[in-house]
Amino acid sequence: MKKKKPGMARRWRALALLPALLLARALYGVWKALRGADARKLEEEGRLPSPYQRRKHKVTARDGTRLIASVWTPEGEGPFPAVIMVHSWMFSRLQCDLLYAAPFARRGYVVLTYTCRGWGGSGDQVCCAAPDKELCDLEDVIDWLTDPAQGFPVDADRIGITGISYGGGHSYMAATRDERIKAAAPMNGWTDLYYSLLPNDCWKAPWSVALFLGGIWGHRFDPRNDLVRWLWTFIVEWNPRKLRGELEARSAIHDVDKVTCPMFLVHSWNDDLFEPNQVLDFYGRLNVPKRLHISNGLHGLDPGRGDYLVPNRIWDEARRWFDYWLKDDRANGIDSEPAVTFYQPWNGRMGTSENWPPEGFVDVTFYLTGAAAESAGALSQIAPDGHEPPESIINNTVSSLHSSGPSLVRLNAINNMPVPGVPFSVPGDSLAFTSEPFASDTALVGVPRLRVYASSTTHECQLNALLYDVSPRGFCRLVTHSAMMKSEMSPGQAEEYDFELIACAHRFKKGHRARLVLCAADPMFVFPSLVPSRYQVHHDSGRAASISLPLMEVTE
Repeated sequence: MKKKKPGMARRWRALALLPALLLARALYGVWKALRGADARKLEEEGRLPSPYQRRKHKVTARDGTRLIASVWTPEGEGPFPAVIMVHSWMFSRLQCDLLYAAPFARRGYVVLTYTCRGWGGSGDQVCCAAPDKELCDLEDVIDWLTDPAQGFPVDADRIGITGISYGGGHSYMAATRDERIKAAAPMNGWTDLYYSLLPNDCWKAPWSVALFLGGIWGHRFDPRNDLVRWLWTFIVEWNPRKLRGELEARSAIHDVDKVTCPMFLVHSWNDDLFEPNQVLDFYGRLNVPKRLHISNGLHGLDPGRGDYLVPNRIWDEARRWFDYWLKDDRANGIDSEPAVTFYQPWNGRMGTSENWPPEGFVDVTFYLTGAAAESAGALSQIAPDGHEPPESIINNTVSSLHSSGPSLVRLNAINNMPVPGVPFSVPGDSLAFTSEPFASDTALVGVPRLRVYASSTTHECQLNALLYDVSPRGFCRLVTHSAMMKSEMSPGQAEEYDFELIACAHRFKKGHRARLVLCAADPMFVFPSLVPSRYQVHHDSGRAASISLPLMEVTE
């Protein structure tokens, strides 16, 4: 057997390394070409970027926990307005230092980034925004930043806060409990943690497990840690509703009336962790100056990339928001622009509205009729006027033919890729109700709402609802979905299910139909009920089941 010559082996290694070297060279070229783009942008606007310095500090919280922080200070006497930045789950202050802080410092802000307890170099363990720990830490770092003894040139009356995901949740909570916050821009955060993990009392297992595993270095599998105890309650005790009180204590939606600062809310249609419904609800209840921006990407993706190398409208708008409220820059015009902007996936543009829901959209009610008589149910705008026998669904505790697609990564966010559905329903597995073809292109923007009546042969019943767009050729494309669980039912007794499907934006083309599918399991979204049961869905004149869709004809 011949041995390869040493020179030949070296040449093969060099060829193998060549693609990696070329990629590294290309990335370096991009970085060099775009480096300083933000400073050049300021110069083009006629403003000189402020020189700044960044220093690392250690802050001691009230319980003695040491937190690592960075303070970005512009040159000059000040005092300067300040922005607090809170990092995302699994990250540290370096996320904000590398991606978001510098453009604010160049514009004359003192920026404080810090690593929440349990992450990075900060002490103790993560407790997932506990009101008596992480939120107290946030108050303590503000105390420290504004303490005259520290010597930072900060205007204590002009403090803002922002953050993405975990940082967004902190920003919502801070706005409800600390009056020193004068402006907030939470991004892809939660306002209702119970709804995020247990929507309508259904356990969202894929995300719960992913968050737990992603937080290993923060909770260290300590059985006394809140996250470890929560997972034990989910999996071993199988009693997730036991945690309602703890999760609601970490939810800003219950204290929205306490918000006194202007808020710029950023979210996205395809946020599979913190569905947009809760943010839309929070926005509707706010009684302060407010703006809403709904993008298209996955959880935290659109704001998360920052604008260090490429422009990002979200961060441009956030800085204008803080300029208006913390610098009194009334000339930037943000107050005169539409308060709501939302992504329209059918044309890739941002729609605008003065209010939410957007003007022109009307809730259209479709009634569920006729599945038993015709083996194919209908969505009709005429309510049933007589008796219709109920239809059965079998809960096999595992799955069904229908699914909302892969969790964590919604395909719709990637160039509006479709999540295909099964074009038929098998008796016992699911029920399908289909509308007449739309007479013109029709947009759906907002929150669909479903009301059905169901009974179970046992004490438990979980209904999963999936709304599809069906083409004239029968191709099914998922529009939105959700689920609801009821426990402690009386066997055989029908109960009302009234719940929202996940808010969305979609266009039904002329000739397409809407189809509602009901099934007992969608394990890609929520964990199925573990109680084998037979459900019956009722829809007659006495129990008129329906789905309400916010619709408007479109011409573009």
